[in-house]
Amino acid sequence: MSRFSRWILNHRFGILTYLGVMIIFGVIFYLYGLPLKAVIYPAVFSLAYVIVLLIIESARKRARHKKLADVAKLPAVSVAEQLPVPVSRMEEDYTIIINNVINELSEVITSYEKKMRDTTDYYSTWVHQIKTPIASMRLNLQAMDSDDSRNLLRNLQAIEGYVDMVMSYLRLQSEHTDYVIRKENIKELVAATVKKFRLDFIEKKLSFKMEVEDAYVLTDKKWALIVIEQILSNSLKYTQEGYIRVAFKEDDSLLVIEDTGIGIDATNLPRIFERGYTGFNGRGEAHSSGIGLYLVKSICDNLKINIRVESQENVGTKMYLTFPRNLAFYE
Repeated sequence: MSRFSRWILNHRFGILTYLGVMIIFGVIFYLYGLPLKAVIYPAVFSLAYVIVLLIIESARKRARHKKLADVAKLPAVSVAEQLPVPVSRMEEDYTIIINNVINELSEVITSYEKKMRDTTDYYSTWVHQIKTPIASMRLNLQAMDSDDSRNLLRNLQAIEGYVDMVMSYLRLQSEHTDYVIRKENIKELVAATVKKFRLDFIEKKLSFKMEVEDAYVLTDKKWALIVIEQILSNSLKYTQEGYIRVAFKEDDSLLVIEDTGIGIDATNLPRIFERGYTGFNGRGEAHSSGIGLYLVKSICDNLKINIRVESQENVGTKMYLTFPRNLAFYE
């Protein structure tokens, strides 16, 4: 619909009223035998007056529309305070409806935040409690130097990893997740993560290639460790022979994690970061949840880390993590 057609439609009541009055005067003058010319001059002056009023009203409506368009960009909970003062009964009705919706929305948000806090608090307590027996079992198993004990240690490590994943996922959904961005030694981050998987490398007889020197990246240490751990965990899960390589290019602030695993076919590659998506390869893996890479992508987005993937089925996968080079990325 053109702007002129919309203008006519919006002012149809005033236009029809004016035309109706002019027609009534014309009919009455005709019935009484009065000259119709006597109607023409009042009609012209009235039309000019009506046009002026319509122009003023259009300008007022445009200003009001601009005000409402600005209000529409605000968060929902702030809309009520910024709404223009109603100038008609209908606008008063709309304002009441909007306020009622916002009040209900605020109650829903408050209730959701409380439930989220309660859930996070519960799982935080649960994680701390379950880690006590895990630590005790680890100490006992480390004292038993046997194939069975090492196998149990690997399984215990996996359990602890899944526990940490649950906690990370819940904290990531929280509105109050805090990030401490500072310079971190990338070599230390990688070494700390690889150390956790040393038994998996030994069990699978995979070689590990470390091409990371002392260098610094801007990131949050705790969350960056989760990202690297999840990617290495996936590489170990889907790599049965060959090697896993981690390299860092300081000039580009680029971390590369490469494996010689089963890879990802081209149809699955665009969706691997979706929550709950496992793809063909994932469905063939009993322990695949579709949460790990979703967690990785979400954390990378929050930390301003650019992540991209290259993969070829039955050849391997490369994960590229480009860290921000200055604090301006976080502003």
